[in-house]
Amino acid sequence: MVRFALRFFGLLILATAFAALIIDATRSISAKSLIVTQLGQTAASFAPVKFAALQEAVKTHAPPLLFDLILVNFLQLPIWLVIGAFGALLFWLAREPEPKIGYSSR
Repeated sequence: MVRFALRFFGLLILATAFAALIIDATRSISAKSLIVTQLGQTAASFAPVKFAALQEAVKTHAPPLLFDLILVNFLQLPIWLVIGAFGALLFWLAREPEPKIGYSSR
């Protein structure tokens, strides 16, 4: 039952990632240049106050290397890539266990 739920939510998340990819492609075609919706833009548009508070908290409490090199680059990733990776992770978690070859099934 858990495997079914993981696959179902993974499929929904992958469908969302595909829709985000199609939206970016449509915007790029209409603008005649590459337009990519970044994760940071999407997070800031959904919850601007909480996103700003989270950025300030990370800047003050985390080492500068974490914020400057890792978090800034992560927030610049395309939203469809991040969502698709999360959906693929759910599918990977829901995979069938491999049969153990060479072991007795008794």
